[in-house]
Amino acid sequence: MITVKVNNTSKTFSKDTTVVAMIDDLQIQSNGIAIAINNTIITKSEWENYKLSDNDTILIIRSTQGG
Repeated sequence: MITVKVNNTSKTFSKDTTVVAMIDDLQIQSNGIAIAINNTIITKSEWENYKLSDNDTILIIRSTQGG
């Protein structure tokens, strides 16, 4: 098991968790979000293969419309 911080909240996942698996586990809709891990943007094309590491700091940002 690994522990990461997701938007300043500690979460525990299995060792081989990918970004896609994390999103599924957190029940977050993947449309309209951006993800940065340790201050580096992870492109959506990388989500399926990018594995989380212990002590990662993850920021999930949801786009909103406004005017």
